[in-house]
Amino acid sequence: MHTEIHLLNIKSRLNDPVDKYLKYFSPERQKNILRYKFSSDRNRTLCAELFAKKLISDFTGEKFDEIKILRAPTGKPYCEIPEVYFSLSHSGDWIACSIGDVINGVDIENENRNMNLDVAKRFFLPNEYSTLKNLYYSGINWKRKFFCYWTLKESYLKCMNINNWSDVDCEKLLSGNEEISGCNFLVDNEYILGCCTSKESLPKNFQIDIMNKIF
Repeated sequence: MHTEIHLLNIKSRLNDPVDKYLKYFSPERQKNILRYKFSSDRNRTLCAELFAKKLISDFTGEKFDEIKILRAPTGKPYCEIPEVYFSLSHSGDWIACSIGDVINGVDIENENRNMNLDVAKRFFLPNEYSTLKNLYYSGINWKRKFFCYWTLKESYLKCMNINNWSDVDCEKLLSGNEEISGCNFLVDNEYILGCCTSKESLPKNFQIDIMNKIF
């Protein structure tokens, strides 16, 4: 069993004409994507799905054009190829995709987003809030730890295909002792990435793919 994490920087593509990518999608999916107000959000969504299809093609040997990405009622994307699991996330200039032969989830966030301790108090476990509060009053970079927790919770939900993240214990995930465990990575010195998958297949690094080799 193994899980890989792939990253793609799409800064140069955020202002591309949307039509450049729409042609790869069904009319129904095009309508859904065009509901986004900003072209940058449309392009992130479009490029993320194309990136996933490319990775699935590489992972399975299936033809790119024959791979269909579907969505569960929770919104989680999936494909119908047996024993292929993937997860998508995007933030700012980056797209993240985890893929493997075991369930997995990934999330990436910019740690420079506006955030406050009230959010942590409302949504995080008491021990997590206490850790963040101590970092905050010590003048340490508490937001980095905040988004480590945030991305772990989001990636766990995607991995397990559930919606309620308030009871997800990040410290247990990070211990590596749980059947589903988690890890964090720092990307480009300002993005935090979280991944959850089986403890046996937890990635130790990530790979940055080259845009021109994707599409």
